[in-house]
Amino acid sequence: MPGWDIKPDAVRVVLGTTRDKAEKLGEELQAYATTMESAAKSAGTMIQGEAPKDGAFGPVAGALGEFGKNTQDDLKFLMVRSAKSIRGAAEATQCYEAGDLKMAQDTQNAAAQAPTPKELKGEAKK
Repeated sequence: MPGWDIKPDAVRVVLGTTRDKAEKLGEELQAYATTMESAAKSAGTMIQGEAPKDGAFGPVAGALGEFGKNTQDDLKFLMVRSAKSIRGAAEATQCYEAGDLKMAQDTQNAAAQAPTPKELKGEAKK
């Protein structure tokens, strides 16, 4: 693969920084889920002066629940995609260092693909 001229040590620094940011994003997404649940519980009902009974919540709580349900797959995709990209870049760099530019290119191409349904479910590739 002519044109490959990377600095593996610099790649590792960038990947380390990127991994740290991805971990923080994971923490933020966890907080997001907790905050959404708390907001839904705090939204109340349409009945003035009454607390929700038996899990009955008002329209704001319902809308927050729907929003959370409809965005959870997108957020999971984001996390899996980030991890796949970071891992792929690290593996491609290792192949590059070993002098196997074809394998480096193949690894990079595989990492550039969207996560498979199995990857989104957390099932490792075999």
